[in-house]
Amino acid sequence: MATTPKMLGLLQEKAQRLGIATDAILQSTIQFYWYNADDQFEALGSGVLLTVESRYFVATAAHVMKGATANTYVVLGGYEMKLAGRWCSTSTIVNDLAVLELSDAPQIAELQQAYRFLTLDDLTLKLESLTGNYLLVGYPATKTRVYGGGVHPKPYFLQAPEATDFNLASKSLQRAAHLVLNATGLVVSATNPNPHKTPELEGVSGGGVWDTCNYLLRDPAQEKKLAGIITEEVKSSRGRLRHLLVTRTAVLLEVMRRGFDLNLPASTTIKTKAKPDYLAVP
Repeated sequence: MATTPKMLGLLQEKAQRLGIATDAILQSTIQFYWYNADDQFEALGSGVLLTVESRYFVATAAHVMKGATANTYVVLGGYEMKLAGRWCSTSTIVNDLAVLELSDAPQIAELQQAYRFLTLDDLTLKLESLTGNYLLVGYPATKTRVYGGGVHPKPYFLQAPEATDFNLASKSLQRAAHLVLNATGLVVSATNPNPHKTPELEGVSGGGVWDTCNYLLRDPAQEKKLAGIITEEVKSSRGRLRHLLVTRTAVLLEVMRRGFDLNLPASTTIKTKAKPDYLAVP
């Protein structure tokens, strides 16, 4: 069906407001990468910055690290920064979360100059408070370029509806702890109103999924709430179906509470266990 001027105008308004939300989200989103055994650059995934009880953390998916926690970088301005701190990750692949508590005060100060650490007010925990206007933001590996002696990541954002027909039990998932988004359909945008496929999403794992609430009526930069961390892309039916698994923020906070002895209320519905051992990163 041809795009009418009215439809194009609505797309442009929607894209503009989503762009405002995305810019605000990117202030708290980083990209992880490393140089592998062959000294080749490799984008690993995305992460979200947050602060709890005046302590500073980076949350991501556990599989993003690939055992590279001692040799992992993020982009800070025009140079690389190796994050210092200690990691704690979930012991099961179902939740697939890893959290780094930052330990270097000057480094934290530098990050605060370039980024914004989320607070508990930026998170949404209750299912009944979600509007279902989900926006995922991350750094796909295919969009990252290395040139001129530097790394140049390009973020990508995508609206994705909840996959209400997904069988959570088939993946040992629970609705209170997990969210599944449908990323199968074609998308349109103000710059390309013709239906087209999304890029390969490898690299957005560890990034945030945000409930943008009433972004069309209110300030998009203020409306967004972190609903969870992207942990896995699942393809089925010979690749025709694509879903994104998301571990909800309630699980993230429970992992952080147990793993870092935070004075947060214990969850009455989420049961998860963080690994008792930590990996310090100098």
